[in-house]
Amino acid sequence: MSTEVVSLKRSQIDAASEVLAQAFNADPMFSYFALEDEPARLDLINWVAKTILRYSQHYNHIYTTQHDLKGVAVWLPPTKYPLNNVRFLLSGLYRIPPRLRFDRFKQLIALFSKLEGYHQQDLPEKHWYLFMLGVAPTYQSQGIGSLLLQPILKQADREKLPCYLETSTEKGVRFYQRNGFEVLRSGTFPKTNLQYWTLKREPS
Repeated sequence: MSTEVVSLKRSQIDAASEVLAQAFNADPMFSYFALEDEPARLDLINWVAKTILRYSQHYNHIYTTQHDLKGVAVWLPPTKYPLNNVRFLLSGLYRIPPRLRFDRFKQLIALFSKLEGYHQQDLPEKHWYLFMLGVAPTYQSQGIGSLLLQPILKQADREKLPCYLETSTEKGVRFYQRNGFEVLRSGTFPKTNLQYWTLKREPS
């Protein structure tokens, strides 16, 4: 049976955030900023994912697989980045983040400020932004992630618009390169040893 990509329904946000939490469980960023146990890390990722999903649902460009949620791709359309900070707060950030290491909170703010600055420098023109993409561990390495990217990659090609994203793993870099992205920047954040890459895909 072929896997069909569909738009995520609002009623699926809780289930989708759980899929993303499992997908990012080993991500070094979350491991660094969450309290040092797996339940704490999963709680934090779930909260971040749910906030992103609630915020992005407004734009109706979140994709998943029909029937079983094997993965989730969250896109922001052209002109919708930078974020609307007020609406982002109302999507979940007004709550105190669960299981966060508050001794590293300033580092977290500095990290995201730096990435946001790079984003705005690298792509001031209209573009699609991949806010978050994750595949449940059971379904990884089966082509699900690439499949979830296709609706917007095809639309971006039709519109002649680039796409942009950030990742924090070499595995992520290789995956996105296979899907037509090229690295713009890479580096390590001071005092954290956390690596980052920003990537751009030109329309074909």
